[in-house]
Amino acid sequence: MRTIFLSLALALTATVMVPFCSNPIMAQKASKVVYEGDWVTTNRKLDGTMKCEVTDLGNGQWKGKFWGEWQGVKFSYDVKWSGPPDKLRGTARIDGADYEWTGSISDNRFEGKFDGSRYRGHFDLKR
Repeated sequence: MRTIFLSLALALTATVMVPFCSNPIMAQKASKVVYEGDWVTTNRKLDGTMKCEVTDLGNGQWKGKFWGEWQGVKFSYDVKWSGPPDKLRGTARIDGADYEWTGSISDNRFEGKFDGSRYRGHFDLKR
């Protein structure tokens, strides 16, 4: 009797878990990679160093947490973008200014250009 009960329990568990685990969205864990490097503004001198933790959310969706320090003032902001790794596009509102940017990302490098109502420039970050 115990063997029948255990077999039934295992069969039910497998029936419930197989669709859950085989679903790529449910089974996929978000991968995070930290990049660091320089940003350069081309319309005002605000160059500096920053870091970005990039999270691949799957299905061409990405999230980045940028942070650093410029002239003794710490900054931090989040940006979401979409697209394949070699043609990323995103928008962000940072400190009341609107930005659009494009970029590309690989295992070792994250490059981008930004153009906004306050600043424009580019960044080159390495893993």
